[in-house]
Amino acid sequence: MNESDATDVVTALYDRWYMVLVRYALRTTANYELAEDLAQDAFMQFYQALRVGKDIQHPKAWTICVLRRAMNRQMKDRNLQEQLDEMDMPGKSMPAISKFAEIRSLLSVLSPREEEVLLLRLEALKYREIADQLGISINSVNTLLARALRKLQAAVSQMTNQERENENANHPVTRAS
Repeated sequence: MNESDATDVVTALYDRWYMVLVRYALRTTANYELAEDLAQDAFMQFYQALRVGKDIQHPKAWTICVLRRAMNRQMKDRNLQEQLDEMDMPGKSMPAISKFAEIRSLLSVLSPREEEVLLLRLEALKYREIADQLGISINSVNTLLARALRKLQAAVSQMTNQERENENANHPVTRAS
C-alpha cells in the first residue's frame, strides 16, 4: 500500500474510531492524557503496518489489540513503579485499595476477549457493531458477554462475602452473661 492510500485508510478510521479507543483506554488507565497517547500510538502502529504491506482484515479489532497490549504494558509499569515507591517509604502504612484498583481486580477475572467485548458494550456499541469490530459472530458476542457477567457476579459476591467476614472478625459479638 502506498503512503497516500495508507494515510486515507488511517484518517478515515481515526475520524470514526479515535474517541472510542480513548474512552476504552481511559477506563483502564484512569488518565485522559495517557489514554490519548495510547490511542494515537495504536493508530501510528496501524499506519506503519499498512505501509509495510501487512494485510489487516479487521482494522478496528487490530487497533484494539494493539491498544490493549500497550495498556497492559503501561499498567505493569505503573504497578511496578508503585511497588518501588512503597518500598522507598518504610514509615508509611499501605494505602487503602482505591475504587480503580477494585475495578481492575474485578476485570482481571475476565479473559482478554471477554474484557474487550464488555468494555465495547459499555461504550454503548450494539452486538452487531462489536462483532464487526472484533471480527467475531454476534453469537460469540452474546456468549462472551454472558460469561463475563457470570464471572463478574461471582467475583463481586466473593468480595462482598470477604468484606462481611472481615467486618465480623473485627467486630466480635459480645454475649450477655
